[in-house]
Amino acid sequence: MTPQALGHLAALAWPVPMVAALILVAATRALRFRVLWCLVSLVGVGAFWMEISSGRWGFIPLAINLLGPGHAPGFHKAVIPLGAVIAIAAALRARAFSDKCETVIGSKNALNF
Repeated sequence: MTPQALGHLAALAWPVPMVAALILVAATRALRFRVLWCLVSLVGVGAFWMEISSGRWGFIPLAINLLGPGHAPGFHKAVIPLGAVIAIAAALRARAFSDKCETVIGSKNALNF
């Protein structure tokens, strides 16, 4: 696989976890401050770039991006979707806690009959 193909693949891959996290967070009713978590799911940390014509690449570790790294002609750019990973973890934890509480409450109600 050529470096240009890898750069293109990386540029297309970073939105997938961000969109998945956004949908998961929006669908998790047990999660408090869902709007804030939706914004967090769109945050990327670090920026990879690659010049298409020459295959040169680099990494900017201190870049914090909302909605991705932007676009420049002749470059592929990608971010590490750290906000999406954190938002997915928070949503899954809220869902697990909510399911656990419903199970405990449901079993107490069943014993009261």
